[in-house]
Amino acid sequence: MLHEGQVILDRYIVEHTIARGGMATVYRVCHQQLKSQHALKVLDLPTANIRSRLLQEGRIQASLRHPNIVAVTDALEVDGHPALVMEYVDGPSLAEVLEERGALDLPTVERWFTAIVEAVKYAHNHNLVHRDLKPDNVLMAPLSGGYLVKVADFGIAKVVQEYMDERNEGVKTRTGVGMGTPAYMPPEQVTNAGKVDHRADIFATGICLWEL
Repeated sequence: MLHEGQVILDRYIVEHTIARGGMATVYRVCHQQLKSQHALKVLDLPTANIRSRLLQEGRIQASLRHPNIVAVTDALEVDGHPALVMEYVDGPSLAEVLEERGALDLPTVERWFTAIVEAVKYAHNHNLVHRDLKPDNVLMAPLSGGYLVKVADFGIAKVVQEYMDERNEGVKTRTGVGMGTPAYMPPEQVTNAGKVDHRADIFATGICLWEL
């Protein structure tokens, strides 16, 4: 775990922890020279193969330039763990907004859902599938009088799945169980995660629409 004031690769200073989960911790960091703020996502996936795959996914994500996608600006290793430097969004997740507001009015639903669909469509056109699309992974950047919708974590679930597959190799366990969030997963992701494609994201966007 990183601590406040720690310097990463002579470039980033850790300011504080944003969130901590079972597979990753997200920190807010400041670039020493540019004084810009970023989010640093460090995954707890220690194997060399997985580190290499995340860096590869990071390069793909860094090529995505869309107003409704959280930009990835750097891919690196932190104490032997793979990490991505991302655009820092100083706002709540869509899940938090929905918890606070409840059901939304139709114009807002149309505007926000269209933004999610445009982000997913753009990523799919660049051969990148999310695999864990849900309101928790949609960040809301504050704008004057509203929010700009930004989808985060494209490709992360794929790397986590590969790590779980490697860890469980040769172990008697249920095979094909997909990483993701059950309420947003299509049946094929539960039974055979290795064959999940863009249709899994389409299924998940439908669940998001229902929640909106």
